Amino acid sequence: MNLVILTEEPSMKVTLSHLIPKLGIDLSNVTIISFQGKSDLEKSIPIKLRGWNVPGAKFLILRDNDRGDCVARKAHLNSLVQATGKGPQTKIRIVCQELESWFLADISALTLSGYVKAGSTPSFARKNPDKIDYPVQEMEKLSKGYGKGSGAREISPHLDPKCEISASFKHTIRAIRELTAA
Repeated sequence: MNLVILTEEPSMKVTLSHLIPKLGIDLSNVTIISFQGKSDLEKSIPIKLRGWNVPGAKFLILRDNDRGDCVARKAHLNSLVQATGKGPQTKIRIVCQELESWFLADISALTLSGYVKAGSTPSFARKNPDKIDYPVQEMEKLSKGYGKGSGAREISPHLDPKCEISASFKHTIRAIRELTAA
């Protein structure tokens, strides 16, 4: 089994590096390639998929929605994948709205990492984290020094892959499980 995950940013790579072992998947069977933004990711999809010639390899593409039309985003990514001939072994997941939505969905992880005080209920906890327009701003409210990379390093070790508050998180976890099933 060889799973190749293409992400638009390094913070997602950090997060997945912590989550995947929690799913009982050996990281040595997974290659996570992060890019420097959406344009870099989209430009690289055809090149990486065509050039990856490991028999049995499967692919997962993760891209933030960033308040866009997720159906249109997924259709565009799918057209890039289909042009490579690797559509059958590829899944595309749109992260709503950004990686930080996943963090906001897991209050326990935020508490364990020190972003939320134990026993408190932040205002965002009553919202669907996938519908928060600017989750990075919510994270910045929790910690003035919040950065995407440092946040991923601090929070992702505590994320619970069973957390189902964020639908995009749940669907991504399910996709990883399906792509790595024997």
